[in-house]
Amino acid sequence: MSRSLLGLPLAGLLAFSLVACESKDTPPTPAPEKVDEAKAKAPEPKPEAKAEAKPEEAPKPEAEAKAVAPKDEEPKEADTKAKTEPKGETKPAADVAAKTSVPSAPHGILPKGAADKLVKAGGRPVVRLLAAGGEPRSAASYALVKGTSKPLRMGMDLEMSMSAPGMNMPPMKMPRMIMTFDFSAGDKKGSDWPIEGTLKDVGVESLAPGQAKITEALKPQLAPLKGLGMRYFVDEKGRVHDVTMSIPSAVPQAAQQMMTGMTQSIESMTAPLPDEAVGNGAKWEVIGRLSANGADLLQVSTFTLKERKGDVLTLDVAVKQLAANDKVSPPGMPPGTTARLVAFESKGSGTSVLDTKDVAPTGGSMSVKSAMTLEVQLSAGGKTEKQKTSVDTTVTVSYSRK
Repeated sequence: MSRSLLGLPLAGLLAFSLVACESKDTPPTPAPEKVDEAKAKAPEPKPEAKAEAKPEEAPKPEAEAKAVAPKDEEPKEADTKAKTEPKGETKPAADVAAKTSVPSAPHGILPKGAADKLVKAGGRPVVRLLAAGGEPRSAASYALVKGTSKPLRMGMDLEMSMSAPGMNMPPMKMPRMIMTFDFSAGDKKGSDWPIEGTLKDVGVESLAPGQAKITEALKPQLAPLKGLGMRYFVDEKGRVHDVTMSIPSAVPQAAQQMMTGMTQSIESMTAPLPDEAVGNGAKWEVIGRLSANGADLLQVSTFTLKERKGDVLTLDVAVKQLAANDKVSPPGMPPGTTARLVAFESKGSGTSVLDTKDVAPTGGSMSVKSAMTLEVQLSAGGKTEKQKTSVDTTVTVSYSRK
């Protein structure tokens, strides 16, 4: 998992599931994907939690952020000696950076141009070491082995609720989506490996009797996705770039929209690593840009190295997403309709176990809670109407090797 902890966020790990769940009875909404962690950042002089206050209908995530942030606050003394300490001595986790570099975002929406100062849309993620960790320390890099790896099995559960004037949809759990991927790494060229992936199988499972009807409706929409191919490059530090897809001709337009989010979810599974030497307890921040159902998002992932055994790293991951701006264009929006974000909040956490010789993680899981409020404006017959819609989602992703 990486930028979204598979990130999923895990976003990322994660936008395509929301599109999949948008049935004919559910108006399209942009999926918040892949979240940062309030834990990993020290508080700003001006409390950030307050600046990102969620609307009245979803105060819980904000309250949790206030309660948790001080708990994991790191010491503020920057340890500039991390790289020069004599080897063999046991040192506590070194604090390299006192806090995250992400500015405050009122209601979860960044000021104009703030996201571009951190990372440009379409640019490679930026990795920043926050704490070097305890000794012994050494650099961590990928050394992928050429060939096909074991299939990756990914399961995704979604719970969603929505409210709008005259409508209040209680929390609804969607059927579980299950996907199986094959990945292979090619010969290394320079500092990059070419990676090819194929969606070998996709299915839907009912978790409750009431889901049977939705399950049957989703199956024909998902079936054409089988055989979908993707190609991308990943460097020694896990930075993914130049992602392309080959979509079967039989895939309907609605299903193609799902592929954008799924591509980002797959891309997010490779955790970017810092250039510096790290030990147990090390923390680093990864800042990236992604598009989720018409919304431009800034995603901040904070990784904590819990354990390192040879080539295998066990990571705790926390993710947070902020809207780069208030513009949003959900797929399938009727002509004459525009939408903008009024408030946005998306946070999650999970774990990931990765082998630096393998293209995909060994296993892991991620849970992401998101809440947004949209103002939708509809113009028809010379009249214009505005309506606010709030959507809350909880996405849980798990994955393993078959």
